[in-house]
Amino acid sequence: MADSGSICAMDRNRTGQGNRLLTRAFALLFEVSPHIFALLAVGAGVVLLTSGVTPAYEDRLDDIRAILPPILIELSHFGASISGFLLLLLSAGLWRRRRGAWLAAMVVLLLAASFSLLKGLDWEEAAELLVLAAVLAPCRAAFDRRSRLFEALSPSWVMLVLTVVAGMLWLGFFAYRDVAYTDDLWWSLLIDREVSGFLRVGAVLALLAVIVAGRSLISAPGARSHGPADEADVVRALLILQAGEGVLPDGWLAMLRDKALLFSPSGRSFIAYRVRGRRWITMGEPVGPEEEHLALLWAFAELADSYGGVAVFYAVEETALADLATMGLAVRKIGEEALVDTHAFTLQGKSRQNLRTAVNRCEREGATFEMLPAGAALADMAQLRAVSDVWLTNHIGTEKGFSLGRFDPDYLALTPIAVVRQGGRIVAFANLMPGGDRLAVDLMRFTPDAPPGAMDYLFIHAIQWAKDEGYRWLDLGRAPLAGLENRRLAPVFARVGALVFEEGGALYGFAGLRAWKAKFAPEWRPCFIAAPTSTPLALALLDVALLTSGGWIGMLGLNAKMASPAARPSEAPAVAEEA
Repeated sequence: MADSGSICAMDRNRTGQGNRLLTRAFALLFEVSPHIFALLAVGAGVVLLTSGVTPAYEDRLDDIRAILPPILIELSHFGASISGFLLLLLSAGLWRRRRGAWLAAMVVLLLAASFSLLKGLDWEEAAELLVLAAVLAPCRAAFDRRSRLFEALSPSWVMLVLTVVAGMLWLGFFAYRDVAYTDDLWWSLLIDREVSGFLRVGAVLALLAVIVAGRSLISAPGARSHGPADEADVVRALLILQAGEGVLPDGWLAMLRDKALLFSPSGRSFIAYRVRGRRWITMGEPVGPEEEHLALLWAFAELADSYGGVAVFYAVEETALADLATMGLAVRKIGEEALVDTHAFTLQGKSRQNLRTAVNRCEREGATFEMLPAGAALADMAQLRAVSDVWLTNHIGTEKGFSLGRFDPDYLALTPIAVVRQGGRIVAFANLMPGGDRLAVDLMRFTPDAPPGAMDYLFIHAIQWAKDEGYRWLDLGRAPLAGLENRRLAPVFARVGALVFEEGGALYGFAGLRAWKAKFAPEWRPCFIAAPTSTPLALALLDVALLTSGGWIGMLGLNAKMASPAARPSEAPAVAEEA
């Protein structure tokens, strides 16, 4: 009896396990059904367009002519072809699980089936369309995303539409290659030949395809509805930054109020990002508790995808690579960050002679260092603005953004500011962003009459101050394109980046910037950009540069107001801020 009971229990377990597997298999099938229907819609569209540009069966056409006027047959022919084109467009919405795309596809399939019968008694084609509609109808629940009017197509779908339309035109001209084309063909109705309908449909579809492609390629899906965060979200993000858990210094750039913010369900984490074109670009990693990072990364990627965009994660560190790999993203190194170990830093030794010289000279000329705690800079804001204005005039001309700070009293009041005074007047400053066990330098500016080596003097004292306050690292910022390998087996992205780093001094002092930071003997840590494998990372990096510089004019330096070399005691800090 015991054995029989055990056997029965085993049978029940197997049955239960089989039912669970079957349930999960159906759930998985239901989950991917939008993608399956999208591909089927593409196939139906191709069938309709192919049918529209090839001659119909003559016997069936004679039968339909006997009962319908030519104008109705012509309109049905035109309607079937337009329906095929619409199915190509709707397939993108089906792929993205749009409710409106499901409803529109149902209507178009039923209309297309009617057109197929009316244009030439093509009952096989009509039956295929009706079967597809019948299978699609009960799967409405799988399309759970809100629809958006005039949603742009992704580049891959644009290529699909253009390829199908181009193939349709080629097939039509091939099918009617023996027809003598005249102007009358554009205006005559279907009587002896179907080439007239093909010409009209082909012209309309070619025009529509170009319009759709052009609009899709220049659109920025979600940009209008995901602009800079409002005051309430900025306050929420500030509370997270001040709490300090899981905060990296780049998180403070959210306080520039030029980015949108996405919060975790708990409200303890956020991601700061901007939308440019089809790319949704984060500034750094999620800010907040580490256990919420992966879920927030997925939420951001899914949000971008729901608008037809792609998620790009810029300036992420090694600690995020496991999560990004879990998401299946392509990752490329974009440079290195210079982190000075405050406990190991020293001015002793022959290699630090230049730093000792800078300190001694600044002190001889009456320079003093002061660290203004968060909020204390408001009293000196007029002096800080004067330094910033003259620096901008002599260097880059306009403020940056996105990945760099800008002179904003509200922003600068949030974090400590290191200043150098001479005769009681501020001649140089840098704001420092705290995060975990480090401080990161953001805005760094000085006047032309500051003592030579004033920024070296400022950073040396900032390193010492950070050590006294318990910070392990002082982050001097990124050296773009540093550390990329120009090897035969390296990715093209890395090889081109290495070439620009080594030979692009005339355009931007990449190597000089790294050399200037190297004199502080920092530890170099790689930083990365990550995006789906279908996204050109070089173009994503270009978008970051355009966001940071405020567009092409700023990136190319056309708005810079360059001063004479004698007016600037040090070039390196000017370049450093642009990193």
